Amino acid sequence: MALSTVVFLKEKRDGSIKTRACVNGAPQRKIWSKEDAASPTPHLESVFLVAGISAWQHRKNRCFDIPSAFPTTDTDEEVIMVLKGELADYLIKMHPAIYQPFAIVDARGRTLLYVRLQKALYGLMRAALLFYRKFRGELERYGFVVNPYDPCVANYTTKNGKQLTVVWHVDDVYASCVDDFELTKFACYLGDIYGPKLTMHTGTKFDYLGMNLDFGGDGGVEIDMFKHVDKLLEDFPEEITGKAATPAAKHLFDVREDGEKLDRKDADAFHHSTAQMLFISSRARRDLQPTVAFLTTRVKGPDKDDWGKLKRAYGSSMDRTASIGTVA
Repeated sequence: MALSTVVFLKEKRDGSIKTRACVNGAPQRKIWSKEDAASPTPHLESVFLVAGISAWQHRKNRCFDIPSAFPTTDTDEEVIMVLKGELADYLIKMHPAIYQPFAIVDARGRTLLYVRLQKALYGLMRAALLFYRKFRGELERYGFVVNPYDPCVANYTTKNGKQLTVVWHVDDVYASCVDDFELTKFACYLGDIYGPKLTMHTGTKFDYLGMNLDFGGDGGVEIDMFKHVDKLLEDFPEEITGKAATPAAKHLFDVREDGEKLDRKDADAFHHSTAQMLFISSRARRDLQPTVAFLTTRVKGPDKDDWGKLKRAYGSSMDRTASIGTVA
């Protein structure tokens, strides 16, 4: 079984666009189950707790973006990938002595090149898991001890008795410590492994896992998702003109059996908008959780009453002060 390649366009945090060549790992679903291929990810509660502890102890904070995380990770299985057309031609042009002897042409006249992957290329089902094991090993070699309750949280005790805490979600790393010098040492350790393209963010405001973390307060951290909320309101098919004091009224859980059902277009919009709100409610807007929990039970057959309840929840999202969570 040879896996094909696909190319994606991705918008980065700064608004720039980058392309990413990936392997189409879908055929691997016949080999690996989700349970065997999934990589651990941090609990959101762990992120909030670490951020809260950091704010309370007045720690310094840094976020790191690991460059080329998967292409720097060895694969532990034999994977054959086929490159077609221009992609194969470019590779042959770069190293003709290596690849030209193995090139073939299909019935359409396209160049085909079968290669064996040595690295965990983006798209492989187990790529994230393989990188997790690699990065965890690098932390443990530094001296970190992984938390027994969350495998994506690790602590290191410095020589002067201070605690350096790391939370990581695949290649997004958040670190905090009272001693800024220890953070610099850790940054140098990562830099030695991943090179000069390692990105480090310093200061008091960070964008981490879709949330804005602001450590500017005295002993607390504010968490907001204004960018996501604005996008949520922009994508909603109706203009939200009024603010709601709360996400739901007391009749939230009331359902009329004879309620008028939404047409297909509005029902699809209801489903999409509820899913967007679900993402926000698990992070900065936890006050939305009762409303979202109910609305998710209505996505298969929403009626106009459900649409009104959704609009009210969206109306509460217009209040900027309600869109900020505080951990102290």
